[in-house]
Amino acid sequence: MLHMKRNRTPKRLSRHRTENKLAASRRTAHIEKMPCFIYTAEVSSTEFVPRDCTGGFRTLTGYTTASFLKEDFYNTTIVARKDAELLQKFRCSVNSANVPRDVSYTIVTRQGKNLSVTEQVTVLGADSSRKIIGGVVTLSGKSGHSVSLSTLERDRLRFEEMAKLNKHLLEINQLKDEFLANTSHELRTPLNSIIGFLTLITEGYYEGVEELRLFTRNALDSSYHLLSVINDILDVSKIESGKMQLQIEKVYVDELIEEISTLFKVQADQKGLTFKCSLKEPPLFASADLRKLKQVLINLAGNAIKFTQTGGVIVTAEIKDRHVKFTIKDTGIGIPREKQDKLFQKFIQADGSATRRHGGSGLGLVISKHLVEMMGGQIEIESRGPGTGTTVIFTIPKWTKEDA
Repeated sequence: MLHMKRNRTPKRLSRHRTENKLAASRRTAHIEKMPCFIYTAEVSSTEFVPRDCTGGFRTLTGYTTASFLKEDFYNTTIVARKDAELLQKFRCSVNSANVPRDVSYTIVTRQGKNLSVTEQVTVLGADSSRKIIGGVVTLSGKSGHSVSLSTLERDRLRFEEMAKLNKHLLEINQLKDEFLANTSHELRTPLNSIIGFLTLITEGYYEGVEELRLFTRNALDSSYHLLSVINDILDVSKIESGKMQLQIEKVYVDELIEEISTLFKVQADQKGLTFKCSLKEPPLFASADLRKLKQVLINLAGNAIKFTQTGGVIVTAEIKDRHVKFTIKDTGIGIPREKQDKLFQKFIQADGSATRRHGGSGLGLVISKHLVEMMGGQIEIESRGPGTGTTVIFTIPKWTKEDA
């Protein structure tokens, strides 16, 4: 008897994809805790320009991942002075594609410990400005002293760690491909809309002033949406490269909350939702970058309205110890518990299909987390599961006399 291969039903296929994404998320979280990291960079005969860094850079060095992307920071601050020139020459001299080369050197962690590391590099291109991919691992113990191993055992462990890094790199690249596909969709959709409405206007396919005004308004709305997506992408790029600058000042929170209320009240009314803002113990003053704090509130309040179909959204601000605590609570679709730990990870979305249905780049939470932490605060998300709503809480240092 012939056995026919059964096709997966859409429901099973969706569950299979979800399980794969969850597994990839767990592997991402695991690799970030390992004392190793992967990077990509562009090199010439004299220059090394880092472009990306993934993995446990912070675990290994004690510094933030963005530090690696700052010009010469890794070589001048983290690499032991005696090895800096050796490493620079090694990276710039690698010129054979598909043939990994490695070098061992010493780094000094943020805590002042010396660690022996091995870096393996492979060339991805063969022109004058080559692109390389590198992996850095250590076999040193927590105390900073090298583990006592035979040469064979040490080489075997290094090979295994590099294999793990390479496998993880493939997974990250796949996530990036999926993310870029979603983002390109978000870029094309409003652009096509703009072109479509402007074509109708240019060719005269409208009846009367009212329809002309409608076409113009739709084209303008799509332009704003396109600008929003582009700004998100540029912000992530600035944050990752360490070029995001903050201007910390005394921020009058009462006025900012009133502005947020005015901004979203009409949008909430159009969806039949309630939108309330409340201040406990006014007046409130925060030590923050006004534009960035406003951007965070717009991202979070906008998300709350976007993913809420019935009920409403409440935004509150209050003093909590030495911080101003902001809470954005909605009655929307909620978030499964198993997906909440990956919401702030780049290239990963809790529900890509939902993001595409409601529009947006899916980068709002990633950007918000970075901005909040850069201003000295923390952010977290709470949800009891699908259909139970979501609460986002973040803190910003309050303004004190010492800040003046």
